[in-house]
Amino acid sequence: MSKAPEFSCTPEQIRNIADVAINELEKEINNIVGMPSPQRSFKNTVLAFEAALDRLADETEIPQFLSIVSADAEVRKAGEELKTKLGRYTVDLMTRDDIFNALNEYAEKGEKLPPLDARLLEKRLREFKRNGLGLETRKKNKVKKLRKELVGLCVEFQKNIREVTDVLEVTAEELEGLPQDYTARLKRTGNGGYLITTDFPDYIPFMENAESEDARRRLYLMFSNRCAGANVRLLEEALSLRRKVAKLLGYTSFADYVLDDRMAKNSETVFDFLKRMQAKLKVKARKELRDRIKLKENGAALSAWETAYYTNRLRKVKFDIDHQKIREYFPLETTLKGMFEVFGELLGIGIVSAELPVWHKDVRGYELRNADGSVAAYFYLDLFPRFGKYKNSLCSIVRVGRELRDGSYNLPAAAIVVNFSPPSGDIPTLLKFAEIEALFHEFGHVLQLILCRAKYSRLAPINVAWDFVEVPSTLLQQWVYESSVLRRISGHYKNPQEKLPEEVISKLISARNMVSGMYYLRLAALSMIDMRYHTACGKIDTTKLYGKLMKKVSLVGIAEGVHPQASFGHMMPSYAAGYYSYMWSEVIAADLFGVFRSSGVMNSETGGAYRRDILEPGASRGETVSVEKFLGRPVTEEAFLRSVGAA
Repeated sequence: MSKAPEFSCTPEQIRNIADVAINELEKEINNIVGMPSPQRSFKNTVLAFEAALDRLADETEIPQFLSIVSADAEVRKAGEELKTKLGRYTVDLMTRDDIFNALNEYAEKGEKLPPLDARLLEKRLREFKRNGLGLETRKKNKVKKLRKELVGLCVEFQKNIREVTDVLEVTAEELEGLPQDYTARLKRTGNGGYLITTDFPDYIPFMENAESEDARRRLYLMFSNRCAGANVRLLEEALSLRRKVAKLLGYTSFADYVLDDRMAKNSETVFDFLKRMQAKLKVKARKELRDRIKLKENGAALSAWETAYYTNRLRKVKFDIDHQKIREYFPLETTLKGMFEVFGELLGIGIVSAELPVWHKDVRGYELRNADGSVAAYFYLDLFPRFGKYKNSLCSIVRVGRELRDGSYNLPAAAIVVNFSPPSGDIPTLLKFAEIEALFHEFGHVLQLILCRAKYSRLAPINVAWDFVEVPSTLLQQWVYESSVLRRISGHYKNPQEKLPEEVISKLISARNMVSGMYYLRLAALSMIDMRYHTACGKIDTTKLYGKLMKKVSLVGIAEGVHPQASFGHMMPSYAAGYYSYMWSEVIAADLFGVFRSSGVMNSETGGAYRRDILEPGASRGETVSVEKFLGRPVTEEAFLRSVGAA
């Protein structure tokens, strides 16, 4: 059994890691490419290459992760430098003719391989070809140059978002409508004012609850202009470089290049999907918009800074739901304990708090254990905001699981990084309902990443098709709306035995689709923006196009003078031409959840089938094969449309 990961890296160590690890890798690569062709075997060529890449990852994965979570600015900086250096080195590595030729020489022997070995070889050869192998030298070198430039742009873009320090000063009067535990933790100014940051724990409650429209407008403008000075330029440079890469590789657009290796296969499929969803949702969304506008005294059109506020008011009017009161039933510890119990029972696992090495004193470590008590994986919770930390919610791989040469297993590790409000005085961290959904979502990613016993790291869950990545996470969110689960994860912070009242549970479930039309139209709008950015034939005005599509698709436009694309971190780089994956995954997840609903949402046999058919295969087979194995048929969109009230 491999030990838990260590995170005690100094900036100097991180800066030395790349050169040492790359030099070792180069020695191994030289042995592989220098081998005479007749002597090539799967073991000394394909597996040797995989082993070399795995050792590089073992040395560099954690230092790169620290670039987004470390409290030490120098560690973050060194991690970013490492990420940039490795990204550029990987571009060189995966476009080397000698490595490709070595792999191809073995492949041309035509040896009969077991399915996993054959898939590994096929994946690697395809990866080289998609990176330009087969192009004439001049074109291939141009692709390499452009890809290296993209690495630097993306690292800088994300760094700018993480290091935003913008604050809005408001008066005590402008805090009217906010709960006491929110105002109590705000920093004060010398003249009696209060400082609101653009971090989510500050921004979202303020936009939902502040009575002052002017204060909401000012905060919205600040939030929607984060990093505008630098990141609009970086994004537009990246879009230009991506267009050039796609053209050199023989694709109509960067989106078509990306999608060729995903479930959707091409941009036409994605556009058709988004337009179909838009058509199904718009009638419901328009009614939802009218309901919100009716709450305004003047009945004027809804401005962008009013959407969250009037959604919250509508929820109170229609369902008498007060999310500030509901938070009191979801103290962090109670909710975590309940969530671990629910999915532990469903999937046959144990989740135990453990004294593990961590990267910050607030981080919690856990062991995921098999039914026999043996450790299967590690995971971590990094719960509260701090300067320099990733601003949104994510699940990050910390160590990829794989079989080792000695027959043992390198246990996987993953981390949930979120930004919940920290405890305030005697009041513990109380989770908003949306934060509970986010927690379940990210835990779905954790289970996806660590419940697979992959033979090879290239076939581990981190390498599934990107438009399948969000399926397990989206699926787990469905349990948040089950009454039996809400009872198990709730308990008033003053009296833990007092569960969320049944009438409130009923209201929450009934209110789920109160604004689902507009929510999913906004998702479709962001997906359409991403796709239009990455299918454009030439330079575009990203701000103008963003505003046009938000108004046309989501029904609520953006304000003049804002640049929300500057903080649209998904596009730099992971979800470039991939934001549609969220809605795509919603459709698949709704269909999968229908199986649980039919058998009982806590049915351990169904949970076992889900673990066996969806989680454990990872990338060892096609994602469509896994889904149809569990469903017993192809996916349909009906379950999703019914679940959001648009059928």
